[in-house]
Formats: sequence, C-alpha cells, structure tokens
Amino acid sequence: MECSMTGTHALPFADAASIVQSRQKDEQIEDILIKKFTNVLQALKGQLFTNMHPTGIARATKFIYLLITTLRGVSTLGEEYVDILYVNRSGRGLPKRYSRLLFILSTFLGPYALAKLTKRLRKGDDEGNMNLTSVFDGMIDFLLQFHLMTFYVKGSYYNVFKRIFGLRYAIGHKVDSAEGKMREQNAHTYKILGYVVLIQSVSKGIPIIKELLKTRHKSEPQINENGVLTEKPQTTISKISLRDPEVMPFISGPSRDCTLCLLPMTNPSCAPCGHTYCWDCLFKWCNERPECPLCRQTCAPQQILMLRQ
Repeated sequence: MECSMTGTHALPFADAASIVQSRQKDEQIEDILIKKFTNVLQALKGQLFTNMHPTGIARATKFIYLLITTLRGVSTLGEEYVDILYVNRSGRGLPKRYSRLLFILSTFLGPYALAKLTKRLRKGDDEGNMNLTSVFDGMIDFLLQFHLMTFYVKGSYYNVFKRIFGLRYAIGHKVDSAEGKMREQNAHTYKILGYVVLIQSVSKGIPIIKELLKTRHKSEPQINENGVLTEKPQTTISKISLRDPEVMPFISGPSRDCTLCLLPMTNPSCAPCGHTYCWDCLFKWCNERPECPLCRQTCAPQQILMLRQ
C-alpha cells in the first residue's frame, strides 16, 4: 500500500472506498445545510426567491461549508467520519492554503464557466452549421469518465479540481495488517469497476468521433458547377445537458447525475416509475432489459419519456 509522509509519521494514502464513503457522508451533511439555509432565505426573501434559485442556494451552501472546513485546514464531517486528511501531491506534507483556496473557487466557479461556454457553443449551433454543443458535451463526458476510471484504479483524486491542484487524501491513523488486507480487497473491487468505466468511456468516445465527422460533412455547403450555393447547410438539434446548473434547476443535487453512467444527465429521460436517466443510457438498458434499473418496474423502450424545459 502506498504511503505518504506528514511530518515524521508515515501515513498510507486513502483508498477509493474511504474517499467515496467520505463524499457520501458530506453529501448528506450538505443536504441538511441546504435545507436549513433555504429555510432562512425563505423567511427573509420569500418562497418565490428560494423556488427561483435552488441551484444557486445549493452551491452557495457548499461553498460556505468548504470555506469553514477545507480552507481553514479542518476536516469536513465526511473526512472526519472515515478519518482521512489532505496531503499534497507528493504526500510529503500538507497542501498549501492557496491550493485549497483555488480548489474551492474552482469547485464553485467551474460549473458556471462551463455553463457559459456551453451557451456560447449553443449559440454557435443556432447560427452556424455544426452541433458544437453535442460534441463538446460528449468530450467532457468522456474526460470525466476517464478521470473517474483513473480514480477507481489508482484510488486518488475523486474530484477533478483536487487532481488539478494536488489535494490528495491520506488515512489519519496507523493501519494494521487486518485493515490493510481489507483495504486491498476493496481497492481490487474498485479497480474492476474502473475497467468497466474505461470500456464505457471507449464505447461513448467512438460515437462522439463519428458524430463530429458526420456534422462536419453535413456542414459543408453544396455548390454546383457554376459555384452557386444550392443547399443550405444542415444543422442538428442540440442536446440538453444537466451540467449547466441553469438547465432544469428543479432537478437538484445528486439527482442531476445519471445512476448508470455516473455523469450529469444528457437528455434526461423518465421511466414510467419516475426514475430519471440519460436518454442513451436508459434506452440501451431497456433494449436489453425492459425494466427500470433501480426499482425493476417494467419499462419498454417506447415508454421512455424525454424531459424538456
């Protein structure tokens, strides 16, 4: 098992299972804080305000939570729950305060910057002749899945911005042989999951390349022998991605992620039971098994309903 050095004590790097468990615990805490913060804002600003800004309220709450914990060098409740702590990329010391600050700012501002870029690309789709939004969303999904695969295999950097700014986790106590053996077994299980995600990434990457080539071909204007444009460039319909926090804000928090691909939903679609997934994920699933992946209620492909704003 890999080890890191903090001061004079050798601490093993945290495994994927501990990091995931920590994140799940923090999500529970964040949900509680969001509800309390929403109640306060509702009393001050009214019900309409909280209904209009659920995503902003959630992000502001998480931002404050990270400021009073991570920025100050204090463990979050999730990190404390599984006894893990931050170390720097080399594992030889604690991360610098500016690294923690950049991570927090990126976590808060990154989705908004991505949403703004997506809007600009969508505008290009409307004015131009390529479905840039669809290709861009596909590339981002591919990169995120590749990042997730790396985390499952290596057991480090569950969050993309933590990878960028070098915030890695170590276990905050000495690991005995029994615990070490259990963690190695968990790591092996997550490695298998990582290879599954890799296969999914490749299977999604190939259609993206095909779509890019297809849209480029469609975008070429048809010119006759006299050099006159004879056909208007064709366009394709942009996809709806829940990566943009302003898209379908009534779907909040972890519910915006598809439980099949573990990414923000693209073209969110609903099964008859009410569970929501990416259109492609659910359609492929129901072609193999005509049932909801979660509750197993019958769901034929023709029963899938794509959500629209």
